[in-house]
Amino acid sequence: MKKNIDLATIKNFILTNALNENVMLMLHPSNFDKLVTNGKEKAKALCISGINVIPDDNNEISEGEIDVLEIKFN
Repeated sequence: MKKNIDLATIKNFILTNALNENVMLMLHPSNFDKLVTNGKEKAKALCISGINVIPDDNNEISEGEIDVLEIKFN
């Protein structure tokens, strides 16, 4: 069974894992598209609770998963 990812799911994931602005979240492209499509327009980026959410363009993440990417600052 595929897990539906919506804004509430992502907010809960952020809170449960105590994530901060030093990470980004990556979603399977189909999950990302369902999340950001509003009518005919589609967003290319999304920010939830100060954390950027991006689609996986390399097909590394399964549908229904949320991957956490660490951001390293120099």
